[in-house]
Amino acid sequence: MADTRAQHAAEMWIVDSALHGIFPGHQFGPKKLALSWGGTFAFDAVSEDEAIVVCISTSAAVTARGKQATAKIQKLKTDALYLLHLANPARLAMAFSEVSIRDHFEKCQKAGRFPSNIEVLHTPLPPELQERVLVARLAASRETSPVTHSVL
Repeated sequence: MADTRAQHAAEMWIVDSALHGIFPGHQFGPKKLALSWGGTFAFDAVSEDEAIVVCISTSAAVTARGKQATAKIQKLKTDALYLLHLANPARLAMAFSEVSIRDHFEKCQKAGRFPSNIEVLHTPLPPELQERVLVARLAASRETSPVTHSVL
């Protein structure tokens, strides 16, 4: 099973460090919030006054094989849906540690295919943490990739 400790550490660094530079004077932490249709959703980062809600991603826009990371992109679009349906309006943002996925969503916004009221942020990781995420991503890719057997 894939080891996600590096991704979790990266998310926590974004919550504890990066968001303070983007939203000065606010403290963030994970929190479940009510949705307009009655349920709740656990958001990655919510300001103490619940005025800012952020979903975080450490994913890249492409897979290890160079193809578009469709499943990850769809998951992030689902996160955006939850942001849009908060019971109490807030400032909405998605924070991406990878520039490739940030660029993907900015391009979608410009084309009118992603909500313009969700801020798309780039929150680069410190080099040593970025390296840990890349190593973990490569290990997960190897674990989930099909094994190719040569035919004799």
